[in-house]
Amino acid sequence: MGGWRFALPPSLGREPVRALARQFASLLYEAGFTTVWPQDTYARVEERLLGGEADAAWGPPMVCARVESAGGVVALSAIRWGAASYRSVLLARADDQLELSDLGRGRRQPRAVWVDEKSMGGYALPRGHLRALGVDPATAFIDERFGGSYEACLREVLDGNADVTATFSAAASANRPAAGYVELCGFRAIELKVLGYTSECPNDGIVLSPRLSPATIDAIRAALWQLLADPGSRRLLAAAFDVDGFDEPREAGAYRALLDLAP
Repeated sequence: MGGWRFALPPSLGREPVRALARQFASLLYEAGFTTVWPQDTYARVEERLLGGEADAAWGPPMVCARVESAGGVVALSAIRWGAASYRSVLLARADDQLELSDLGRGRRQPRAVWVDEKSMGGYALPRGHLRALGVDPATAFIDERFGGSYEACLREVLDGNADVTATFSAAASANRPAAGYVELCGFRAIELKVLGYTSECPNDGIVLSPRLSPATIDAIRAALWQLLADPGSRRLLAAAFDVDGFDEPREAGAYRALLDLAP
């Protein structure tokens, strides 16, 4: 039993959370994982899972959706702000006259900066929301590029190098209002304005490779739940992924519908 491999998301390979990632890795070693290593991009996380190089990983919703559609399993979903889902909020500078109703309908084509093509809150959800409004992002923006992280994208907009971005936001049913840009920008959040909120999607989670046998899936699930049974381990796992807690997905295949938002 054990000998499993866990792929960490890009955020846990960077400072200032590298020390936290090391503590998290130590927990996984105790649970039976012998390899725990960060990936450069979410695309690489997905490739590792689909190819069987990783047995488990922390994945954003779109990675979970693609792995699920290939036969993988989401073992644990994140709970944030008391909810199992979240949404995205589209942002611009507060002094910019731009509104969502302007996109694709006027002479101005603003510049957009998104997190990563595998990011749900920072790419798929906001672009899907625009398409639902009848706006084609491919023609509405003069430029679309990737910043690599929410922090980098927000900086680009605040510094005037881009005009539109998006971050995660609490679900409407959350037990407290929360918006990623407020947490990440601090006092500079006042320099941004909300253009609109998207529909909701399941939170990110721990997803298992489609190459695993049913017995191995059950063993990994049992090992993860054993970690969560210990209050100290549960707190560390929650801190590593910036969540309140974890739960099993409410229904099998819950992430697959997100593929409709894929670019």
